[in-house]
Amino acid sequence: MARYLNNKRRESTIVRDNNVINAYILVMKDLGELSQVVSKSYVYEKVRKKTGLCTKTIAFIINHVNRDKIKEI
Repeated sequence: MARYLNNKRRESTIVRDNNVINAYILVMKDLGELSQVVSKSYVYEKVRKKTGLCTKTIAFIINHVNRDKIKEI
């Protein structure tokens, strides 16, 4: 998976990553104080319904892609 962490990322990948991160942030805001006690699988399932990606891809993006280092289009 290290090959995905380099600086040369496709624009479509950047857009996908940003969509996943934005969906994750919205889910966490909707949960409010419960976001600290809800399981990761519940949150990933909510993000999966919004993005259509598998939970493994969502987990990789949330855990390994730094939003600060993703260039904005």
